[in-house]
Amino acid sequence: GLYFQLSEHAVSQAMRIRDAFKAKGYAFFVDSPSNQQFPILDNDTMSRLAENFLFSVWQKIDESHTAVRFCTSWATDEKAVDSLINAI
Repeated sequence: GLYFQLSEHAVSQAMRIRDAFKAKGYAFFVDSPSNQQFPILDNDTMSRLAENFLFSVWQKIDESHTAVRFCTSWATDEKAVDSLINAI
């Protein structure tokens, strides 16, 4: 159970990110139960979020959409997640 205990914070923050994207109607590249979330963003939204948040470009979906990866950890600050949620 130590793995789950150590990853609890990271996963809970990732679920908050997932839920915020889902609430706004975003699709996901994969359904991830982990600390990694892969929303599909239109390129304008991706550019806007990149101004203030770090994430990885995962895979181009089409000319105007890209799957990105948000990854949380034990050190992810809840206030940083709050800021991302507000930006979404």
